[in-house]
Formats: sequence, structure tokens, C-alpha cells
Amino acid sequence: MNHMTDEERKKYKGMGFVPNRDGKNTSARVVTKNGVLSSEQMRAVCEIVDQYGNGKITITSRMGLELPVISYDNIQNVIDALEKVDLAAGGTGAKVRPITACKGTVCPHGNFDTQDMALEIHYKFYEGYRGVKLPHKFKIGVGGCPNNCIKPDINDIGVVGVYVPNFDLDKCVGCEVCSVEPKCPVKTFKKYTGPDPQVCTKCGKCVGTCPFDVVPSGQKGFKVYLGGKWGKLVRRGDLMKHIVVSKEELFELIEKIILLYKSEGKTGERFGTTVEKLGMQQVEEMLQGSSLLEKKSEIINA
Repeated sequence: MNHMTDEERKKYKGMGFVPNRDGKNTSARVVTKNGVLSSEQMRAVCEIVDQYGNGKITITSRMGLELPVISYDNIQNVIDALEKVDLAAGGTGAKVRPITACKGTVCPHGNFDTQDMALEIHYKFYEGYRGVKLPHKFKIGVGGCPNNCIKPDINDIGVVGVYVPNFDLDKCVGCEVCSVEPKCPVKTFKKYTGPDPQVCTKCGKCVGTCPFDVVPSGQKGFKVYLGGKWGKLVRRGDLMKHIVVSKEELFELIEKIILLYKSEGKTGERFGTTVEKLGMQQVEEMLQGSSLLEKKSEIINA
């Protein structure tokens, strides 16, 4: 295609084929669903870049793949080859973008199975909302613990797994060498008084470390950040006040957030700007109850 029009380039970009700087070729942006590929899929991608690209694969900042220097004439060939191993190009446009997840599934710090969760979010919100045009791109990051490895708090929605300790400080006997204090990564736990609530990250590392059951148990759940973004202007998301305690509650919340953004955001406006415009208190109030879900069809079709 020697005479590619701007309209044609725009169409292909919407399909996940991003123009290269040479003006002649494109990079196929491959969605990995949750940052995980099988060996069969990896082999297939290697064959695609050897046959249709320049033999190289790049890893995106959101754990997707880009296959550079693909001729526009070979786009359909690449689509067909990806489809054979349950992969697809995409992840562009003013829509829910591919989901990013840390390695909490296998990481010793992970408080839940991040990759399985991200896969479910992919199917329900990336694929399920693929036909819904939003004011701007919308990114979801899933982190297994407060270590913040994939920076969930600078996504439009950032989900972070927490393990909220239950303290029974009446049982503290003031051991000369406290067994809990050295387990606290942020050094906020003190015998007799417990942690500083303003500093404690709720990582759960202290749970079960006291022989006198000062920290006997905890509640696993998720803290959620709203309106983060990176790029030219970085914004850290606002932390919601309450801890989400179940996957069902989390998924309902994610859907409400997307619907709120669809209904309240202006075209070209990132969700962080929408949050600033409304104010975090009002956003949290709007996310309570079921009114957004009841108006789902109306909002989506607006």
C-alpha cells in the first residue's frame, strides 16, 4: 500500500496496528490479556515476526507485545496467525485498555492471584466493554500487594491487594525483643501501641508473627485508587476510603466506575480530570447504591 491515506492509517490503528516512523510499515500491538503467554503462543509470535516483521519483538510498558515493521499488506496475515493461538491485535482507542497485572500469582508478597483476577477483568471489561466508546483511554492496573511494582495508583483504576491486620494489643507483654517490629517493612509497628495508621500499608507481613497473638489474623481485600495517569502529566490516583473485601464487590465497583466515567466525563478528558472536577467525595457518593447499574443501558447508549 504505497498510497496509504490518513483515514486508512486511522482505521488500522483502531485495530491495533500502530504506524511506524518510516511511514510505510506498522507495529502490531498484541494483547496478552493479563501479561501471560503460553509457550505455544510465544512460538507463534516468533514465527510471525520472522515471516512478516523484522524478527524482533518489543515488550510494552503494559505487558503487551509489539511486532514492528509489519507491512500494511500483511495485516490480515498477522491477524489470521494470531487468531490460531487465541491472540489478537488491539488495545487502542478511547476504550478500556488491556489489563496490567503484577506477578502476585507466584510472588511471595502477593495477597491474591493477580493474573487470574486480571484475566477475569480482561474478559468482563476489556472484551465486554470493547464496543463502548469512553471519553478517553481507560487503564486498569492490578497489584498483589502495597509494594506497588506495576504502579496501580497511576492507572485510571488501580487495584491493590491488602491484608488488613487484626490487632489485640491487650495481649502485648512488652518483649525485650519484639518479634513483630522487624517484620514491618515500613517500620511503623511499635510494641504496646501497634502501627501508625497513617503509615501502615496493610501488607499483612505482621500477621501471625507474635507468639502471644498480638496480631493473630487479618482480613484480605483490595484498596482501590481512582483517576491515576502517567504520561506528560502524571497524576496519582485518589485512594477510596473503604477496603473492598470480595471479588464480587470489586467487579461491581469497577463497572460502576466505568459507567460513571462514561456518563460524567467529557470527550478527550481523562478520568483523573473527571474525578478532580466532581471531587472525590462526590465520586464516592455516586458509586454507592445501584443507580449507575440501573441506568447502564441508558449510559452506554448515550
